[in-house]
Amino acid sequence: MIEVNNGAFTSISVDILVRNEKVGSISGVLVNRQIIPDGMFLSAMDGHSHEMQMVASAVFEPSMGRTKLISLRDGGDVYDKDILYIESIHVHDQYKVNGNSDLGAYAIRKLLRCDMIKGKRGIWWGVSVCIYILDPPEAMAKEVKKEYEANSEKIGWSMYREEEESLETKLERDAIKERRQKMSKYYARIDANQFLRNGFYQDPAVAKDVDSFIIIVAEKQWKSPLRSHSQATKVKFFTPEEVKSPVGKDAEILTLTKRMCREDMEDVAGQKRASLYRIDVSCLLSGGGSLARSHALHAACAINDVFIAKCILEMDASTLESRDILNVTPLMMAASVMAGKANNQGFPRHHPIIDTLLEAGASTDAMDSDGLTAYGTFKSYHKRSQRNIQAMMGEAVSERRVPGIDTLERKLMPSGGPTAADQSCGEGVDQGY
Repeated sequence: MIEVNNGAFTSISVDILVRNEKVGSISGVLVNRQIIPDGMFLSAMDGHSHEMQMVASAVFEPSMGRTKLISLRDGGDVYDKDILYIESIHVHDQYKVNGNSDLGAYAIRKLLRCDMIKGKRGIWWGVSVCIYILDPPEAMAKEVKKEYEANSEKIGWSMYREEEESLETKLERDAIKERRQKMSKYYARIDANQFLRNGFYQDPAVAKDVDSFIIIVAEKQWKSPLRSHSQATKVKFFTPEEVKSPVGKDAEILTLTKRMCREDMEDVAGQKRASLYRIDVSCLLSGGGSLARSHALHAACAINDVFIAKCILEMDASTLESRDILNVTPLMMAASVMAGKANNQGFPRHHPIIDTLLEAGASTDAMDSDGLTAYGTFKSYHKRSQRNIQAMMGEAVSERRVPGIDTLERKLMPSGGPTAADQSCGEGVDQGY
């Protein structure tokens, strides 16, 4: 085991031996959270590498590096212990024929149970959480990996030549891209087995986002008995569909929605506008467009047009819990807009967009990629808005209660109470544990 110390980060490299012959290796980084200055955790992780920044954003709050996942907290992750990020695990092809995970699983188990990781015998490292980003090519045989890399290269080059391509070439590129995505998901699942056998898992708050390849485990969880390969293969694995920006008719619907929306409460004008919108959008829907895919309800909530929002909900109820490219629901969008509505007298007494969404059954428990619910989104944006106003006025930053905020907080409160990210307003100042 080789250690290279660099402040809060220690790189490690471990050889995997079979009968004293090297047949693989594991590399990783140990992170000492206590050495990183307060408020600098995300910056420090970002400064180390893109992968570490990705892990930090998905799993930890940005200020101190405390976990924002209930599953890790319950599994034994604590702030005064350290993080192990496994960068890579490589096993010779002969030991992973037909997806065999025995050698990799035993090697990971040995690593997690070694004295340095457990913090025993006077060694100052003591790890309470381990993280890995699945690496599909590592689970591939050489010939499959060559095809995968060739497809990646074709997709990469075509990005710079799209305007020159014929329709046939574009269709071929899209087919290659789709095949590559399928291969990526399939082999990522195979790569996961050696980790699943050691108690690793996907957390729903992370897996629902594009970070579905991140798997995690806490100290109590990796101490459970090693699972068999067959048990690992039966674990359901979540790979979300990629949320894309609207194109074609969907993009036309989004453009129409933005053009038709107005922030006014005039009933006659609003109802007339909604009627015209219904006629125009129906033509686009008949041509294959979708209100859900177009993120039309998000646009109506962003512009605060309750009439168009009601029209969209009447035409397609599935838009209520739809997600945009930032993994945000319409209720979260409406909450963020309302957060900026406070003036000297406080917040508006009426909240028509939020009330419309809640009456339609919008979930207050839904979370975004950072673990924020609509309640947390509102608190976060309001806090930022107040700081900006106080800075412009030359006032000292303070946490004063704005009139009307209690009503909004009650409406947006999740059924199980605020999440850890909600309580910290996404900043990690107070996790509420």
